Amino acid sequence: MLPPCPFANLSIIQPPTSTSKLHLNLSSSSSSPPDTPSFSPNTPSEKPSEAFSARGKLPGEHELELSQPVSTLLKLGTQRAHVKAEHSAGAAALVQGGLGLEEYVRWLAVLWRIYDALELGLAENSTNPVLAPTYDPALLARAPALAEDISYLLTLIPSSSSTTTQNPTYSSNATSLPPFPLPPFLQELFTSPPEPLSNYINHIKSLASSSSSSSKLLAHSYVRYLGDLSGGQFIGARVKKSYDLRGEEGTKFYYFEFQNRSNGADGDDESKFHAKKRLGEVKDWFRRGMDEGVGEDQVLKANLVEEANIAFSLNTDLFSVIRLPSSSTSQPQMATQQKQAKDETTMADKLNSIVWFLVAAGAGVLLNIYVQPVVTDWVSSKRNGI
Repeated sequence: MLPPCPFANLSIIQPPTSTSKLHLNLSSSSSSPPDTPSFSPNTPSEKPSEAFSARGKLPGEHELELSQPVSTLLKLGTQRAHVKAEHSAGAAALVQGGLGLEEYVRWLAVLWRIYDALELGLAENSTNPVLAPTYDPALLARAPALAEDISYLLTLIPSSSSTTTQNPTYSSNATSLPPFPLPPFLQELFTSPPEPLSNYINHIKSLASSSSSSSKLLAHSYVRYLGDLSGGQFIGARVKKSYDLRGEEGTKFYYFEFQNRSNGADGDDESKFHAKKRLGEVKDWFRRGMDEGVGEDQVLKANLVEEANIAFSLNTDLFSVIRLPSSSTSQPQMATQQKQAKDETTMADKLNSIVWFLVAAGAGVLLNIYVQPVVTDWVSSKRNGI
């Protein structure tokens, strides 16, 4: 049996007595938000006595009109959570290519577990009318690509670290067996996963297990897949550079089948243009699919905006699973030292300039004192001789 989901009792938004009183309020739910340190609803706190309306307030006194398409609401309603996820220490280390290869592979295994749970849940509920318009595993599924990347990158790690231990004890009978080797540094993700990982997996499984909650998987698809179709492209390029990878090996997760994944010569500009255009078309298709599946159901829209904030929270906490290199703790100090060295170099350049100016000025004075009279006498004698 799976352990009880820590979010199972999370109350989202209950349908009001009439749609005219519908109000998107992510911060004043009657039950507690997810027990994660980074959860911060994307709306300011409001007084309980405030009248309900068909609008939900956003930071900066903007209002969220639930009559808008759900694709627009999700973008507006998760702005704060999105920024917070991008600025976590783990995300920064990942984007900057600051992880060792072994830790990077460990992170990919974390993602594989998330996508394995999400894509299994989407498959089990593929006929749900809310999920069906955006369900296309041949186009979007990331778990198979992650498994290929992990398998390849493990071959680049010294055998002492990547040797597989037989018969690991899994944390749950429902834990999926991965299609890649499990060296010791990956086994704990399956036998005793860290809390942020188990929270995320259990939450997804809880949503997928009931027809009444499975529609909320759309919010998790939105956060993960549109992120992969957007920022994932930049991270993929950094990964190639950081680990000196060639071709598509080790970076398949960041690219989709319709994209050009070659190293790209200058003559490939046209194919890159078409791939970028296709990328935009897929994102537009996904947004239209969300709008089609949700329709004008304002209660569902409100639920999905709140669930998307939960998804961002779970993803932000997931970055804490990354074991940052020890050098990352001294990065501020290194930056200070680099600034001091730059300042010292600038000062030395200024001093050199002053010294050379003084030397030139002194030479000019000496020439004026000793050479000019001689030149003047010579010129005068020449004139008198003429």
